[in-house]
This record gives sequence, structure tokens and C-alpha cells, in this order.
Amino acid sequence: MEGSINGPSKKRVAVVTGGNRGMGLEICRQLAAHGLTVVLTARDEKRGAEAAEKLREEGLSDVVFHQLEISEPASAAHLAAFIKDKFGKLDILVNNAGVLGVTTDVGDPATLQETVNLSPDICVAFP
Repeated sequence: MEGSINGPSKKRVAVVTGGNRGMGLEICRQLAAHGLTVVLTARDEKRGAEAAEKLREEGLSDVVFHQLEISEPASAAHLAAFIKDKFGKLDILVNNAGVLGVTTDVGDPATLQETVNLSPDICVAFP
């Protein structure tokens, strides 16, 4: 679901990734309360649309939702095109969305410890 604000914006435009809950939602609320147009993004379309609607019900009419999966380049490109078409600019980007860390197989912990010259008491991840 996308928002309905069209045309180049005279107001400042902010995008908040991960804006459907927690700190991201509050950042959206505060930016909108200070007169900015806010594009609330979230991975889950239903939750994101509900969060944007909640803010609009609070009287913050310049909040729109756009789905974004930050780990997918095509999703980011779609958001960029949406912003360019609807607003003609982006003033603020709040990168609040998190991606769980990258994991890798390090092999034998003793070899890793020796390779990076860590002391045994520092390398607590490898009991």
C-alpha cells in the first residue's frame, strides 16, 4: 500500500525505515508532528499500513506507508522511484531498520584465536 500525497513537496520529506513499531514509529510521530511529510517504511505491508493509519488517526495527516525490504536492492529501488515520483526529493533518511548479523563459519576456534592473536579470556564466544 502506498500513500496518496502527490507532486513535488514544498515540505521537507523524511523516510524512516523500520517505522512500524518501537523507536521507528516514535521517530515517524515526532517528524510528522514537526511538520514533515513522513514515508513510514516496513517489511510487513499489513503492519506498516496499520502503523501509518494509526498516526493519521492521531491527526498526523502527512504520513504515508511504503513497503521496504532493506536487504533486497529491488525493493530499495522501488522506494527510490516512489519518492522521486511522489515528492521529487528526499530531505531526511532515518535508517532505523535492522538486519540480523551476518554469520560465517570460522572453523576451529583455536585456529581462529591463534590467527587473530586473541587471549583466551577475551575470546568468550569460543569456550
